Amino acid sequence: MTSFVSGAVTLAIDCRNELGEMPLWDGLRGMLYWIDVTPGRVFHWKVATRAVGFWQFDGLVTGLNHTSDGKLLVNRKSDILCFDPHTQATQPLFALPASGEDLRFNDGRCDARGRLWVGTMQNNIGPDGASVPIREYVGDIRMVDAIATQAFAARLGCPNGMCWSPDGTTLYVADSCDGGIYAYGFDLATPSLSDRHLLCRLSDLGIPDGAAVDRDGFIWNARWGAGALARISPDGRLDRVVRVPALQPTGCCFGGEDLRTLYVTSARFGLTAEQLAASPSSGGVFSIRVEVAGLEPARFALRESHENHGH
Repeated sequence: MTSFVSGAVTLAIDCRNELGEMPLWDGLRGMLYWIDVTPGRVFHWKVATRAVGFWQFDGLVTGLNHTSDGKLLVNRKSDILCFDPHTQATQPLFALPASGEDLRFNDGRCDARGRLWVGTMQNNIGPDGASVPIREYVGDIRMVDAIATQAFAARLGCPNGMCWSPDGTTLYVADSCDGGIYAYGFDLATPSLSDRHLLCRLSDLGIPDGAAVDRDGFIWNARWGAGALARISPDGRLDRVVRVPALQPTGCCFGGEDLRTLYVTSARFGLTAEQLAASPSSGGVFSIRVEVAGLEPARFALRESHENHGH
């Protein structure tokens, strides 16, 4: 079998995040962004200078995307902000409507027309940052653009790994609660979801977390608890496993000038002292050179003023 990994797995940034997630490449700036969920931080790393820093937010930070005007879209627990990295100014975009359930946002990405697709779920992180059991699968998939929002019922426990096939006709969503990776028919024009079906369930390889798709249409999926990435074919077959020196890898994205460097975030969340001693790089960001390039991330389209939208 031809190797798709052309170099060793390297610890790129020893940042020791509590719950590092959502790596996001910016080819225009040669920057990698990612979040640390529980302390509420958005990290940035200039690859050329290796300079690392972060911006602090109130409460949880649960997602991250680019905007069409060079800013960042930051998901918090229950609202989404437009954030200017240069001025640190924030502008509200959307908030979850009030309900009797304690819901929060989770993983989400933008489609080719610049609309954000983001999962919701029962909040599983307490005020002290500790884990709270998920008792109900109440998570939906929500589409948010600059002028409208729409919810698609999905009954997910913990939506993760949202990404599209290269032709944009399939949306993949993992549920970290039931261990499945699901495929939806995706209509970019409508927009709409249809024909949900189970793509795969790798029950002996940890829990599915964040994901990215390469140009051949294969899904690279971080496997929480297994210390690995799985490369999964478009028809759901396990193509190969790449081991990562962190027990809880959380997400991945393609970056570098040729989009052939896979950046992988990870977490220390919930690990015992013994597990941390055995996996001291946990919470770091890793890099892996691969033979098949990925795709540039789509950016959220700011079509018109969105002040106070969704409130």
